[in-house]
Amino acid sequence: MEKNKTGKYLKYAIGEIILVVIGILIALQINNWNEERKNKLKEDVYLEGIKIDLENDLRYINFLLPFNKPRVQNYSRLDSLVQIQSNEIFEIEFSEIYELSNQIGTLYTRVGSYSSLISENSVGLISNKELLQNIKAIYEIHYVRVSLLGQELDDISTKIRWERRLDFRQKLAGYNFTDFDALFADLGELDRNVHKFNNRLNDLSERINKCIEQIELELDKN
Repeated sequence: MEKNKTGKYLKYAIGEIILVVIGILIALQINNWNEERKNKLKEDVYLEGIKIDLENDLRYINFLLPFNKPRVQNYSRLDSLVQIQSNEIFEIEFSEIYELSNQIGTLYTRVGSYSSLISENSVGLISNKELLQNIKAIYEIHYVRVSLLGQELDDISTKIRWERRLDFRQKLAGYNFTDFDALFADLGELDRNVHKFNNRLNDLSERINKCIEQIELELDKN
């Protein structure tokens, strides 16, 4: 009799333990599911924010490219005239050079959402590692390269406008090339860098478009 009772109690106790373990496992699974759901929501917020920032930057780039196009053409014309020492350059007013040096369109990017992702140590929330690498490359490599070149352009423009201070209202007539070696050298550097800057903008535009497409695919999955 006692042995039968003991066996029943053991079976009951084991059953209770199994039920408790199952309950704990279910609770952990539910907790994990909730955490994953919260992380996915956070990931979506970051990705949506980065996507909006990239779209705004892309619109700005699409404005800058045509804005800079006539400047590229004018710088090329000036530089070619200097290279062949054509007398045509003496027909150009200094005011034209002055205006050119004041009209370079450089890029100012929006980095708020990406900065938040980094500062809040939330990089791990981005589950698609290829997408994460592409986002990081845009913000930490390509934006930096374009920004540094844009700063160079600003510095050269400032040099032309202030360090090469001349009377921009008079014509070049009556002067010779050696009088303006420094100015022409700066214009040549400006010409080369504006070409390089626009090429980088074109490359950046393609990268941003691809990254936006990747983000949209990831948001659709989530």
